Parts: sequence; structure tokens; C-alpha cells
Amino acid sequence: MILEPWSRLEGKTVMVTGASSGLGFEFCLDLAKAGCRIVAAARRIEKLESLCQQINNNKMEYSDAINGGARRAIAVELDVTADPTAIEECVRKAWDAFGHIDALINNAGFRGSVKSSLNLPSEEWNQVVKTNLTGSWLVAKFVGKRMRAAARGGSIINISSISGLNRIQVPGAIAYSSSKAGLHLMTKSRTCNIRSIITLVIE
Repeated sequence: MILEPWSRLEGKTVMVTGASSGLGFEFCLDLAKAGCRIVAAARRIEKLESLCQQINNNKMEYSDAINGGARRAIAVELDVTADPTAIEECVRKAWDAFGHIDALINNAGFRGSVKSSLNLPSEEWNQVVKTNLTGSWLVAKFVGKRMRAAARGGSIINISSISGLNRIQVPGAIAYSSSKAGLHLMTKSRTCNIRSIITLVIE
């Protein structure tokens, strides 16, 4: 995947959820090239460690202008469907890794299977909503609270989907579409409540 170049972002610390594959993986690589410190968060810790090793060992491609060439990326195991206490502890580890977080990219997501709403198991509905909506809310909540307490400000970016737009209908994706629609509204609502910049990105 080829992403458009970012502006130079030396010295910024960015936490990316769902970083072990797909868009999250690419976000980490691209942001590291722009000079960011990366907190890569996901369930699959071995994939995160491989990603961080790639960033930390490739000094020619990933600028080491900050921290005198010290590590540029760290892995934090995070399951966004876990209980709030566990998620808050993961956010604490992410924050403490570099002393602060300038931006959160809420990218972790789960689509689920394509099924009629009449055949969709309630367990799958719960997993999709807990991952895409509840998990995003909890991670943003705990990062946002630390941003506010540190009086640093920051950005929270929620990765959504056209499936959640009211002008788009995706057959067989009732749980996914509903969760992303909820994410849209949550993003709008949170923007009114805290000073951190909250942005919705549609994939």
C-alpha cells in the first residue's frame, strides 16, 4: 500500500490501535518515516514486535533525528474488547513509553461475517459493536483524560467506514454498519466535550 507523504512530524508521539496488520500497520510505517515515535497497539504482540523491530533497526529509512537514535517504536498488547480496567492499564503503558501521546489513531476494527440480520448470532453482534464502537470509545476516553491532565492537547482520529453513512447500504453488514454509524455520532459528540481535536476518517 502506498500512502500520500505526511508533513514532517519529528518529535510527535502517535498511538495506533489495530497496528498488527492492514491500515494500522501502514500508518505506523508511514508515520515513523515522517519522524514520529510510534506506540503500536494490538492483540497480536508478536506481529507488533516485528513491526517495531523493522522501524527501530532501519535507521536510514526511519529518521533518528529525535532521542539521539534511541528506539522509535514500542509494542503494547491491547485488546479493545477487554474490560475497561485492562484497557486503561494498556493506555497507561502506552503513555509512559515516551512520556506522552500527541495523537491517537483509533484504527482497531472487526467486520464480522456477511449475514442476514435474522441469521446473525448475538455473540457476533456483540463482538463487532464492542470492537468498533465501545473499544474506540474506551481507548479515546483514557487517552483523552491523560491529554487533558497533561494540558498538552492532542488529536484523536477515529477510523470509520462508508458503511456507517446514512446514504450507504451494505447488505449483510448490519452489525458493522451500525457500529460505524455509532462511531460517527460518538466522534461528533466528543468533539463538543473536550478540547482535543477529534477527527473522523472514512476508509
